[in-house]
Amino acid sequence: MPESDAATTVSRPSRGNLLVKIAASLFLAGCFFWVFRHGGLPLLPAPNTTTHLVWPLLPLQILALLVVITFRTYRWRHLLEPLGGLPIRRMFGISLVGFAYIAFVPFRMGEFARPYMVSRASSITFTQATGTIAAERIIDGLLVSFLLLLGLLTSEHLPQFPDRLGKLPLPVAAIPRATYSALALFTAAFLAMGIFYWARTLARRLTQAVFGWISPRLASFLTEKVERVADGLKFLPSTRSSLPYLRDTLLYWFLCILYTWLALRSCSLDASFSQAIVILGVVGLGILVPSGPGFFGSFQLASYCGLAMFFPEEIVLSRGSLYVFLTYTIQHIVNLLGLLLGLWFLKSPPSQENHL
Repeated sequence: MPESDAATTVSRPSRGNLLVKIAASLFLAGCFFWVFRHGGLPLLPAPNTTTHLVWPLLPLQILALLVVITFRTYRWRHLLEPLGGLPIRRMFGISLVGFAYIAFVPFRMGEFARPYMVSRASSITFTQATGTIAAERIIDGLLVSFLLLLGLLTSEHLPQFPDRLGKLPLPVAAIPRATYSALALFTAAFLAMGIFYWARTLARRLTQAVFGWISPRLASFLTEKVERVADGLKFLPSTRSSLPYLRDTLLYWFLCILYTWLALRSCSLDASFSQAIVILGVVGLGILVPSGPGFFGSFQLASYCGLAMFFPEEIVLSRGSLYVFLTYTIQHIVNLLGLLLGLWFLKSPPSQENHL
């Protein structure tokens, strides 16, 4: 079966269960709404909090976010290039549409949108593209965990972390422990990724040994998938691809920190760069938790946890609520615009596109 056909076949069951998953995510979003409503955490800032808004910083904040998305998209080319690459216009289109899927489709099911679209638009297979996405996620997770730990060690926080905000218990004190756990997890995943690529023969043998006794046909199918996912890691030994990817990733996360710092300052939250790193890192790890569409619930909860490490409750519930609302709203407006732009990019005929 061709790889693109296999990807289509794999996606059919998930489409059949899509309504169930959407219903489950909406139920989860409703639970978060009820918790925030009865726990005293505002989803909408009070009207008087807009007086704290520093209007001249808003355009800079939005500009920083647009640059962030551009670098997030552009750096993917370094992972695709060893597999044959894509026309740059098509790569941007697939990325922008894929990011919108990740943002709005529940339970992070949108992660499969980019590999699927790549497999339909090029000779790169679904599992090869999935390998690049897995590598992207592991490297980002490792870097965010490290930055979060660095921010925790260098930032000034409250003498004692609060155990609740409003009427709602908050696991603020658990953030340092969660940081060490996340760093250990992503470090192990990064090492496993390297072993998976360079010890491909061992991975093949293990797959055959584990699944061969169940079904030789299943073992052969999974072995082929293991091989193709490993192909998605071809950038690892190539300094021509890995070093530029690392460079662009570091720049991408620096811009994310700058965006977060500008967003905090635009809401009159006098945060340092180190504090912005912590708040960004807490949100980055927090949205890994299953939540409703648009990361609703986990984004707000993680943002409040990060803010509560540095600011007293009265500030978190006023200026902090303005920050949470604005960052959440602006990011999703930009994602929607990115979706429209991505669809427009994908309309262009392949003959009019320039390859990477």
